[in-house]
Amino acid sequence: MPSARTVLPILIGAAIGAGGILRGLHREAANQRGDQSDLLNQLRIAREENDLLARENEALRSLAQGGGEFAVPQEFLDRAEREFSLKFQSNPVVHRIATEELSDRIAASYESRYGPAGMDDRQEAYSLIGWLGPDDRLLGQFSAINSLGAIAWFDEESGDGWVTDRFDIENIPNQAALFRVLVRILLNQNFAPPPAYPGDDQDRAREALHEGSAAAAEMRYFSDMARSIGFMKMNENPEAAAFFESLSPFMRGLVRFPESEGRGYAEALYQAGNDKLQNVLRNPPLTTAEIFAKQVGGITPNVMSLPDLPEEPFLSETAGRLGLKLWLDALEDEKAANEISSHWLGDAYQLFPDGEVSAAVVWDVRMDSQDAADKLMASGLILVASARENDQPVTAGELVLTGQRRYLALIRKSEDQVRFINVATKESAERLMN
Repeated sequence: MPSARTVLPILIGAAIGAGGILRGLHREAANQRGDQSDLLNQLRIAREENDLLARENEALRSLAQGGGEFAVPQEFLDRAEREFSLKFQSNPVVHRIATEELSDRIAASYESRYGPAGMDDRQEAYSLIGWLGPDDRLLGQFSAINSLGAIAWFDEESGDGWVTDRFDIENIPNQAALFRVLVRILLNQNFAPPPAYPGDDQDRAREALHEGSAAAAEMRYFSDMARSIGFMKMNENPEAAAFFESLSPFMRGLVRFPESEGRGYAEALYQAGNDKLQNVLRNPPLTTAEIFAKQVGGITPNVMSLPDLPEEPFLSETAGRLGLKLWLDALEDEKAANEISSHWLGDAYQLFPDGEVSAAVVWDVRMDSQDAADKLMASGLILVASARENDQPVTAGELVLTGQRRYLALIRKSEDQVRFINVATKESAERLMN
C-alpha cells in the first residue's frame, strides 16, 4: 500500500483534474441548449467527487505532516473580538487531529502543565487523601473525559486549538464548540497564564474564569444561531455522559467546576461590562473560594505552615475550598459539603516519603470559626471511620489502622485548624499528631 506521502500528490492531482472537469462542464452548460438536466446531474456528481477528493486530500496531508491546520472563517474571529472588546495578538492556530489521537494530546498537555512526576505525585496524594478510589487513574480519566466525543479542544500549554476529524463547519453545535475554543485562545493571548505554575487552587480558579467565559460565549453563539433557524439541540454524547457518571465524586466535581461555577461567575462579569470582566481577567482570582462566592477579590487564602519533615516532600500543594468540598462530597450530602466548605480560610498538604518504599500525606485546613472546625471534624471523622475494617466510630485524635496497614487520623490542631494524616509508619503518625 502506498504511503500517505506517496498518495498525497496523486490525490492533489486528482482534485485539480476534477476541478478542471467541473469548469469544463460549466462552459458546456452555458454554450449548449441540449439536455440541460443531464448536464446539471453531471455537474452535481463532479462537484460531490471534487469535495470528496478535497476531504481525502486534507486527511492525508494531516497524516503525512503530523497534523494540519484548520482555516478559521474570519467571521468567527470578528465575533470573538467584538464580544470581548479585545484583539487577537497573533493569528489563532487551530489544528486538525484524528479523533483517536486527541486523548494522547490531552495527556501530554496535562503532564507538561504539572512538570516531571507532577501527575504521578498528585495521583498518589489524591489517593491518600481519599479523593481517588483504588481504580481511579487521574491522568487517564482527565484525558478520557476531555476527549470522548470531543469536537474541539483548547490546549492551555501551547495556546492553540484543536478540532477533530469529525468536525463539520456546517453543523451549528460544531460551530459553537469552535467559537468556545477561539474565545479561549483570545483570552489566553491577552491574559496569559503566569510564567511559574501558581499552585493547584489558584490555577483552577483561573481556569474556571477563562473556561467559564468561553462556555458562556459558546451558549450565546448557539442561542443566536438557534433563534435564527428555530429550535435545535446541542450535540449529545451518551458515551461521555456514561463515563462521567462512573467517575468518583472528586473527579466529577473537578471536571464540572469550570462549567458549574465558573460559567456563572464569568457571565455575571460579562453582563456587568467588558471593562469589569477584563479587570478580573487581568487580576484573576487567587482561590476557588472566590468563584464559589461569585466575589471579585477580597478572599486571600491563609498561608499555612506545615510541620517540619525529616525528608524533602515530593509535593506541596493547596486544595482550596474546591478540594475541601470535594473531599466532603464523598459523604453524599452536597448541601452539608457546600455549607462546611464555605467557611474555608486556607489549607496546605504535603506528600512525603515514609518508610523504605511508601509515601504519606499530611493536610492542614483552617476554618473561619471554631463552630466551622467542629463541623469539619464531625464529617471528617466519618470519612476516616469508613477506612477501617469494622464499623466502629472514630474519635478526634484516634489513630486508625486500615486493612492496607496504613495509619489514619483526624486531629484538632487548634481552635480553627484541623489536620488529616495518612501515613505508612507509626513513627510518622506519632510525630504528626503532636
